[in-house]
Amino acid sequence: MIEEETVSGYKAEHYYPVRIGEVFQDRYRVICKTGYGSASTVWLCRDLRNDGKYVALKVYINRSKVHRELPIYIHIYGIKSDHDGQKNLRKFLASFEVNGPNGKHICLVHQALSMTLEDFRCYSPNREISAAVIRETFGNILRALHFLRKEAHVIHTGLL
Repeated sequence: MIEEETVSGYKAEHYYPVRIGEVFQDRYRVICKTGYGSASTVWLCRDLRNDGKYVALKVYINRSKVHRELPIYIHIYGIKSDHDGQKNLRKFLASFEVNGPNGKHICLVHQALSMTLEDFRCYSPNREISAAVIRETFGNILRALHFLRKEAHVIHTGLL
């Protein structure tokens, strides 16, 4: 069973049928799926033009009417600022469209991030995360959110 099939209203024809090993743009080789939702799937890829570094490829469904994410990234990364929080944002690297069997799909390429706090906790001694790590992590998140609000005039709504 494919995980996105569990999303309410799932229709296979809306999703691009990404395959492990598939190469997008003669550049991004798919390694594995890292996430999914009602509007996209996210894949870990190797960038074949950048020493095989990892990237995250987000492939939108073909029914997405409004694409807010790409214009927001263009806006955010066009801002020249000394604000500490700007460096805590995930890097947006590229965008392109791919033709699927049932229409076009917008794809966004981002810097690949590391494990979640929950995964980190699983590998930590006694399955605990120190208060110092939690403070540092949430401090970085709050600085990024402050940059988005103060400098970019953007309110992030997708934390949960």
